[in-house]
Amino acid sequence: MPRIYIYLLFSVLIIFFTSHSEATQAKLQITGLPEKLKIDIQERLSTIIKNQMLIDIHVRSYINRTIKETLKALGYYEPKIFFTLLPPTNVRKYPLLSVKVIPGSLIKISEAVIILRGIARSDSDYLTLVQTGRPPIGSILHHEDYENFKNALNNISLRKGYFSAHYNVSELRVSITQHKAFWYIDYDSGPRYLFGPINFTGSQIQENFLHNLVPFKIGDVYSTRNLEELTRRLSATGWFNSVSIIPNINPIPLKNIIPLRGILTPRIKSSIEVGLGSATNVGPHLKARWKKNLANNKGHSFHIISNISVPEKNLKWTYKIPILINPLEKYYLLQGIFKHTHLNDTKSNASSLTLSQYWDYSNGWQWAAHLHWILDNFIQGNTINRATLIYPSLTLNRTSTCNMLMMPNWGNLQHYSVDVSRSLWGSYMNFLILQAHNTWIRTLTENHRFIARINLGWIITKQFEKIPPDMRFFAGGDHSIRGYKYKGLAPHDHTGKLTGASKLAISSIEYQYHIMGNWWVAVFVDSGAILLNTHQDNIHIGAGYGIRWHSPIGSIKLDFARPIFKNNINKIQFYISFGPEL
Repeated sequence: MPRIYIYLLFSVLIIFFTSHSEATQAKLQITGLPEKLKIDIQERLSTIIKNQMLIDIHVRSYINRTIKETLKALGYYEPKIFFTLLPPTNVRKYPLLSVKVIPGSLIKISEAVIILRGIARSDSDYLTLVQTGRPPIGSILHHEDYENFKNALNNISLRKGYFSAHYNVSELRVSITQHKAFWYIDYDSGPRYLFGPINFTGSQIQENFLHNLVPFKIGDVYSTRNLEELTRRLSATGWFNSVSIIPNINPIPLKNIIPLRGILTPRIKSSIEVGLGSATNVGPHLKARWKKNLANNKGHSFHIISNISVPEKNLKWTYKIPILINPLEKYYLLQGIFKHTHLNDTKSNASSLTLSQYWDYSNGWQWAAHLHWILDNFIQGNTINRATLIYPSLTLNRTSTCNMLMMPNWGNLQHYSVDVSRSLWGSYMNFLILQAHNTWIRTLTENHRFIARINLGWIITKQFEKIPPDMRFFAGGDHSIRGYKYKGLAPHDHTGKLTGASKLAISSIEYQYHIMGNWWVAVFVDSGAILLNTHQDNIHIGAGYGIRWHSPIGSIKLDFARPIFKNNINKIQFYISFGPEL
């Protein structure tokens, strides 16, 4: 056959099948139903409506069946459905399949019999469910309500350890002629099972440490809430990459005792983190951290942090020792710091050693008692000194957040501390230092976020010139009063050099607006007083703007700020920082 005829035949076939397909396609229109019912049915038929499938007897049968099933679940057992295929018009390209539905009379609840047997008769969760989940007489039958009620019964059984629970009878009876429905449920919970022994596998930690993390005893009633708490406690130790607690309920034990299996995957023994940052007055700075997550089979851990910039360099090491009786919430910390500072009018070479005991409570509060030893050779302004301090301190902390940790919608941070030094026990001088720091984060709707901070400090001493620079108060820079040099705000001596302050009060308010995706813009005002005595007038205010990016690895912010009412004493300062806001 000549090639030209092949082309002509192929073109005719395309035109034929295309026109035939278009002629058999149609739009779908449903009428005669309340809006809510119409939406429910359209959602189930969305594939047909979207793709304009061919309207034939099979498709009509599917539409008919779908409408009846949807209406039946909502209490309509006798609908009447009429199909009409309307031809295309000049306005409408495709035919229109009109589906008129007359839903008919509703089926209503006539009786709801719910019988509880076993311990369920006295279990408050079961009794509350029956009271709140039983359908009112005369209410419209919804199959979903019936199934949800049964699922709720089953969930209580699994959550509270009724592993022998079963239905003697579970029926939803419907009389179409009388338009009545009847619930009949006879449910036997059986006995409530108890926790048995737990066997841990895959752990590198001594068994007695793990068992002291278990928040229940053998013989306590089974509860998934306790299993979740055990999982949380094991994960919070930092010893494991993954934690899985599995009840052995297959087969169901005969003595109502459920043994448990804890499958643990050890965490990588060591990790390294490196970070970079920059600010106007500090310049670039490097932060590196090496952590040994597990030093031995008693859960000890060790980490070293180094911060390096032009004005400040420090090396800090910390050794953590969990206490056997409660290794998650009670532990010792031994910490050493070596720090060199050459900033503004401060020169210091300091070493410190601190022994601490921590008590972490489930309500979020953390108490700690510390014993400090500090050796500091320093020059502050025109004062040259060498201080050897031995003193105790107490701290109280709490951090609570909602949703995201790095950029929470709601959060509070509270920190309070008391430091006491007396020459009576061999310390270099007498002092009492009180400090308080609070941060509040609140979000209004989804786009408006507020952060407020307040920082208070007071050094009570008659020998202020002997206080090391690190314990005096300075302000300025990020997390302080933005717009001023880092630690550049403090009282001056007679030669104009900074002395540091014995009293500090700083407040900050920041407003953030969500612009798109993970991006926010911010405006802020910081203010504070840094004083040696209450008669001084040393109040500073800084204001500026910035941008926030909630990145996959944490919150990153860039700020620009300048002083207010200071006649351009300082240039615009910029700050780049990374990490959580609390």
